[in-house]
Amino acid sequence: MTNITFSIDDDIHKKMKEHPEIKWTEILRQSIINYLKNVEEIDVISIKDFRERLDPELLQKIEELDEQEEILFYKEVRKKEQERLNRLQDSERNSDK
Repeated sequence: MTNITFSIDDDIHKKMKEHPEIKWTEILRQSIINYLKNVEEIDVISIKDFRERLDPELLQKIEELDEQEEILFYKEVRKKEQERLNRLQDSERNSDK
């Protein structure tokens, strides 16, 4: 197993010290695992799968795009989905507090 060192604000560290019963390394480990699962899930979705999930009206608009425009569209959607996942994770972290 590999060891990793990271930095956090002093205030956070003080709060963590107030809870010695919590296994912080396990929380970090699980957070990283979950984050990677989300990232990999985004990477796995194929264009075909993506098209099948789209609203038919939006799909029609996409089909009218040329290839380069379509690629840019998919990249933008992927970026937005990652932002959405980040917000969900932030929300989960805040609700755990």
